[in-house]
Amino acid sequence: IGSVGRGMDLADCVAPTRMGRNGAAFTDDGPVNIRNARHREDDAPLDAGCDCETCTTFSRGYLRHLFAAEELLGLRLLSLHNVRYLIRLAGEMRSAIEQGDFTRWADAWRRRYTEPEG
Repeated sequence: IGSVGRGMDLADCVAPTRMGRNGAAFTDDGPVNIRNARHREDDAPLDAGCDCETCTTFSRGYLRHLFAAEELLGLRLLSLHNVRYLIRLAGEMRSAIEQGDFTRWADAWRRRYTEPEG
């Protein structure tokens, strides 16, 4: 978000797959560590607002189980989610830029992503 605000329009990054392989998922409300025990019996999707295969098919509880069991599918599913999340995020940024509203949008996104729910 910061880089786009400074004019960068091309990026290449291993973060979505590296973080996914380590149990971290991007969501609009901040990162989720799927290894956390609180997800053990959670039937909710990883990210309710996401249209990726991971979020529309599997629960947080099942994803946590895959990580606990050291199943490679878990690493792949979180990586796929993170890549899809960043593609959607880029689309949202593009729309905000086209509407001349990027600064407001970026400020709202940062608040939502970095401030814990409560």
